[in-house]
Amino acid sequence: MSPELLNVEEVAKVLQLHVMTVYRLVKEGKLPGFKVGGRWRFHRSALEDWMVDRAQVARLEAENRKLGLNLKGP
Repeated sequence: MSPELLNVEEVAKVLQLHVMTVYRLVKEGKLPGFKVGGRWRFHRSALEDWMVDRAQVARLEAENRKLGLNLKGP
């Protein structure tokens, strides 16, 4: 059974990102995390939901590019 709470290093490993990228994303509010005792923690289920959402967004953006749509603005 895998732990429900992950630390920054574990999230970096799961997402195959550098640790500093994880810090940047969570500080920008782009990654679901919270601080406990000054250290970032992540619910595994929230991280999995975030990955599914990001995959859907990427898929929609790719479809829109194929159609020549730019929904992000100028």
